Amino acid sequence: MSEPMRIRSRPLRGVAWEVRRALVLVALALVTGVMLGPPGPSAAPAAPGPAASAAPAPLLVLGVSELSWASVRELAAGDDPQLAADAATVLQYAAANAPVNLVQRTIGENTCPADGWVTLGAGMRARADVSHTGPGAACSGGSWAEATRLAQADGYGTEPGALATALDAAGVGYAAVGDGAVLALTNAAGPPEAAEPGVLPAPAGGGTENAGERASASTAAEPDLILVDLMSTAGSPGGAGATDAESASSTAPPGPARAVHALAQALRELTAPARVVVVSVADPQDPSPQLAVLPAGTTSPRGSDGTLLVGPTTHRRGLIQLTDLAPTLLAAVAGQDAVAASGLTGGVLALPASGSSGASAPSTSAADPASAADLGAVDALADDAVHAVASNRAVIPMTLALLAATGAVLVAVGVGLRHPQSGRLGRLGWAACWASALPAGIWLSNLLPWWRAGAWAPMAAAVTATAAAGVLTGAAALLALAPRLGRPGAALLLTASGPVVLLVDAAAGAPLGFNGPLGMNAVVAGRFYGVSNTAFALAAGALLVAVAAGADRFATAHTRRRAAVAVAVGVPGAIALAVDGAPQLGADVGGALTLLPALVALGAGLAGVRLGLRRWLGVGLVTVGVVGAFAVADYAAGSRTHLGGFVSQVVDGRAGATLVRKAAALTAPFLTSPLALLALVIGVGVASAATWWLRRTVRDARAGVGAYAWLVAATPAWPGPTLRGLAVLVVLEVLVNDSGLTMLLFSAAAALPALAALLLSSRVGPR
Repeated sequence: MSEPMRIRSRPLRGVAWEVRRALVLVALALVTGVMLGPPGPSAAPAAPGPAASAAPAPLLVLGVSELSWASVRELAAGDDPQLAADAATVLQYAAANAPVNLVQRTIGENTCPADGWVTLGAGMRARADVSHTGPGAACSGGSWAEATRLAQADGYGTEPGALATALDAAGVGYAAVGDGAVLALTNAAGPPEAAEPGVLPAPAGGGTENAGERASASTAAEPDLILVDLMSTAGSPGGAGATDAESASSTAPPGPARAVHALAQALRELTAPARVVVVSVADPQDPSPQLAVLPAGTTSPRGSDGTLLVGPTTHRRGLIQLTDLAPTLLAAVAGQDAVAASGLTGGVLALPASGSSGASAPSTSAADPASAADLGAVDALADDAVHAVASNRAVIPMTLALLAATGAVLVAVGVGLRHPQSGRLGRLGWAACWASALPAGIWLSNLLPWWRAGAWAPMAAAVTATAAAGVLTGAAALLALAPRLGRPGAALLLTASGPVVLLVDAAAGAPLGFNGPLGMNAVVAGRFYGVSNTAFALAAGALLVAVAAGADRFATAHTRRRAAVAVAVGVPGAIALAVDGAPQLGADVGGALTLLPALVALGAGLAGVRLGLRRWLGVGLVTVGVVGAFAVADYAAGSRTHLGGFVSQVVDGRAGATLVRKAAALTAPFLTSPLALLALVIGVGVASAATWWLRRTVRDARAGVGAYAWLVAATPAWPGPTLRGLAVLVVLEVLVNDSGLTMLLFSAAAALPALAALLLSSRVGPR
């Protein structure tokens, strides 16, 4: 096997010139294998043999930045005829191939083009440009050395240039055209070498005969993979000898307009069949899913949803990650064995072996097949991207609304219990029921297209969630009319609605939680399926309260209390643990580590069993064993969710760095943000004051002193064990999840209204 060729483009006139050079490389690969016959003047042109016909077409990656499907649609409907034609070209090309949304998130909230390119070449999230981290700062570029230094500091185990290293090991030739492409294909051996003049022929004036002569000089050096940075502006575009197209490219306005012009021009000039991957690697100004187009015939191991591929690592319709491209490109040119040997952990999409030519000028015919029905996939992708951005913007307002509603209800309940009246307590009980139904209402709000409200999307989400919680509360009020159920039973069902909705949604692939008002989304891109940290905190907090109240009712009706408690806590707890921790369902490592000890603490308290140090050690061993079994099963199956991925890190020695990074994530926000530190101080102060007041009030009430003394005789015994179980829950979830103290807030927002609703529904009378 010959040594792989590593080509780096020389600075030329501009973007169009660079693109043409890359496109000629693709043509040369075809000319070499098809048009050239045996040497000698009498040799006849050789027909392609079986080996030649079976050879895959060259793979060409055209990279831009700041381009989403929504921006292409806007440019296509704009007033500029040239940009409208360019956008139409891109849309028609997408309709004839496999368009998807691309997760642009690397490390940090904003992603510069250099970050995107180095991530593409590393196969893992990385960054090479830290100039944009300051307020109002813009991207200024990056280097491989800086990317390597940052990778070591970030602790993700990223190896910049891992794709180039794997290509070298497989003996695959590759080329880089433009600064971003060179950055992606630079590894520890250095940047791609400069190309020989005969390998990169001039784009103009060379017909088929000239191309054949040049290819004859470098038959063994044709690259199988070419990366092109269409946004690179090396040299002096528009200089002497530049064509009209080059001048237009150099004067195009920045942002999406410039990107769509460069991309459309490249697609029109691509005449030789090739496997083309179009990708927008970043958008630092508008962090949102970017566009990507895969060749027609591309398949995913997770199949398709309608006309859209399902991402191998996202499990979502029409959504792949930037980290999926490196193993996908490697598999396309070197095979699956090369991917397994490379250590790249992203998902692999199967690209077709045959190529296709580029795009033609857009048709104006009403019968154009790409004008209506075929663009439905693009419209769906644009709507999904809008959904993701709206979800990201709604998280903080929805969090504040949830906490405010919880606080208001709890204050009202506290004041109402000081002056108890039957009617007032009844109204407060239903208010607490509504607050306890808010988490389920927030998830159910994603059934309606609130994200299409534009700037009012967060408000629309809040209104929809409020209405959904109201509908659930109304249904509970109707159930309360049933004689055998009554208000306590209806309140218990309503309390259980939150955990049921959130966990069932996770088991179904999180269609409501993903891109929801308070769930995971494609912008933050921390998780795409299963149980997120927020979902776990909300579900677990309400789950403990519901299980405690239900177990107490169940045990009261049986003579063997401990056995009844074990069944009433163990059955729903085991179901919740399976959904939360199973790799193909919740895939939640931190949640599984937290939930089992919290359930044990709750069950022991309800059964009157004291847990000493030895028993707690046993609980810890069982918890680690259960989670380890989930993780090993996932690793053995090769699915590599969060659980199996951690086992993979243990095997290759990267687990320590991951643990250190997650531990640092607990304190990093408070060390880097004065506002976060101030919020922590205020939160700790408020929590300390509330704890002091609560303990004093409880002590006085037990002594028969104070306004709440009447509650001692009217309160059942199960809230005490519930609070102890909640204490175990919040301590562990804060320690083992990188969301930190926010887990405590969400669990409190779910548990405390539910606790108040259940106690008030017991028809506590006046003193």
